[in-house]
Amino acid sequence: MESQSFLVVRKEIMKYKILVLATLMTMCSGSEGSNAEQRVISLSTTHTEVIQVLGAENLLVGVDSFSETELPIEKIDAFTVTAEDLVKLNPDLVVIAFDFNGIVKGLENLEMNYALLPPARNFEDVYSQIEEIGQLIDKEDESLDLVSSMKNDVEKIIENFSEENIRVFHEIGFTYGIYTINENSFIGQIYNLLGIENVANLKEDPFGSGYPEFSEEEVINSNPNLIVVGHSDYLNKDLSTRVGWKQIAAVQTSNVFFLDENLANNWGASTVDLINTLSEIGKSQEDPGLIYINKYSEEIQNPSVFENNILYLLLFILIGLFLYSRRNQQKEAA
Repeated sequence: MESQSFLVVRKEIMKYKILVLATLMTMCSGSEGSNAEQRVISLSTTHTEVIQVLGAENLLVGVDSFSETELPIEKIDAFTVTAEDLVKLNPDLVVIAFDFNGIVKGLENLEMNYALLPPARNFEDVYSQIEEIGQLIDKEDESLDLVSSMKNDVEKIIENFSEENIRVFHEIGFTYGIYTINENSFIGQIYNLLGIENVANLKEDPFGSGYPEFSEEEVINSNPNLIVVGHSDYLNKDLSTRVGWKQIAAVQTSNVFFLDENLANNWGASTVDLINTLSEIGKSQEDPGLIYINKYSEEIQNPSVFENNILYLLLFILIGLFLYSRRNQQKEAA
């Protein structure tokens, strides 16, 4: 009987050894996966951000000049660079948001792999682009987890916003004319989801971009009680110096908010911070800071305690079975 139980234990130990080896191989492949040698160029701050959050910044060999990174990655002027200029970096993938300087045709002529992911028009565009990038850089599981977290957080932010009677004017340009956003833009969709009335929501845009021109007279007559400025064209933050703007309700009550330009122009993982910021300034005009982008980076790049310690758990089980078998052997010898 004792010898039979010993054989059973031996079989169990073998099963757990196989399980531990499989776990080791899975963990190694997760950190040193098939994308280890992939070389990626991102010519968009949004897509650079997504790649970083997904834990694949090490794949980047070149980024646009506005992307923030502490790694020694070559900075590239996305407005003037040509496909020929990128050859020296020998990229496996080039991610772009705009076809500046005819770069798409150049990449195709050189048979270079690229992904054109233009500015999102809604949250579904945001989510689908994150998932596509995840597939392209072998971070599909991470991208699905990120999108799931983002959807949950966006839903909570919308549910927790209950302010009423807010009329907003959102300015995205001033130097070459006043430009704003309508319902066809991404930020326009955010205001609609929050139930904030955008005074330019129905303003027609002849180019269909979602960013129509708006005259000063239209701003004054619409009399918004909240103004959000999402650009750095206008350095003087005292809007009362603009002719006729003193009579606008938002200016009279100093309910004017200057949105961080990078946050206003990105449509990646930080879009949850964007909707959170717009909801908070609708309540109290206070900037909540970047909460969610930091949270996502930690979640993706630092797995849960259980995931980190599963190997150690299996090893403890293996050691326990080994000690149990040794005790049985000692009993048989006695």
